Amino acid sequence: MSRAYTLVVYCAGVMLAAMVVAAVAGRFLTPYDPTTQNLLSRLLAPGLAGPDGRHWFGTDALGRDILSLIIVGARPALFVSVAAAAIAAAAGVLAGMMAGYRGGRFGDLLLSLTNIQLAFPFFLLAVTVVGILRPSVPLVIAVIALGSWVPFARVTYAETQQLRDLEFIEAVRVMRGGNARILFRHILPNVAPNVVVLSTFAVGTAIVMESGLSFVGLGVPSETPTWGRMLSEGRDYMDTAWWLTVFPGAAILLLVLVINIIGEQLRDHADPKVQGP
Repeated sequence: MSRAYTLVVYCAGVMLAAMVVAAVAGRFLTPYDPTTQNLLSRLLAPGLAGPDGRHWFGTDALGRDILSLIIVGARPALFVSVAAAAIAAAAGVLAGMMAGYRGGRFGDLLLSLTNIQLAFPFFLLAVTVVGILRPSVPLVIAVIALGSWVPFARVTYAETQQLRDLEFIEAVRVMRGGNARILFRHILPNVAPNVVVLSTFAVGTAIVMESGLSFVGLGVPSETPTWGRMLSEGRDYMDTAWWLTVFPGAAILLLVLVINIIGEQLRDHADPKVQGP
């Protein structure tokens, strides 16, 4: 691994840690109250000072500080994405292990379900479900998890099929080890490294999905500032107030980027055949 790549991974880790801190203690770090409106300071350009002080990222059409909104918006972005990825990983790994271990019709059923979901435009389904029901944090998490379990299931299914016929699994069967013991004590630890890698990429995908739902007004409740809603609110001012869309868009890009960089690093450690640059 080159020094440049090591430095990139280190910087990604520092940035991710900073975003996690912002998500946990967001309102204690904001320079202004993100919910306070001040029309005397509306649409201030980055770096300009208003009656209430200087705004380094500018203000929106209601006079709210953009930097404060971005800091507070890190919480729903990370919480929703991590929760959705965790649920998707648990469901996908469980389904993949059971189908891969049993094989036969169970495996065919799993592959058929995953193929159907991969062929369906999931964002359209998510918009439909959230639009019909009342948008809420649990619903958004459930919908994103529903669209993220397929990679976990397919990878776990393939690996379980390879592991179930190995000698150490046969030895456990000879010693009258139950199916649950084989799955959770012997197969799960062997598929866990790839599951961890998939989880990092799933978090990045979930962030984009949550931002997309918020952009169309179907994300977390409206009283919670989100980066996707900031993009939606700023699109009408792109010609006159570019900072309303550039800064939240950059926050989404940066968070997904650092998570993917860390995921690549974890993949390199999980698979010794993959060489770093």
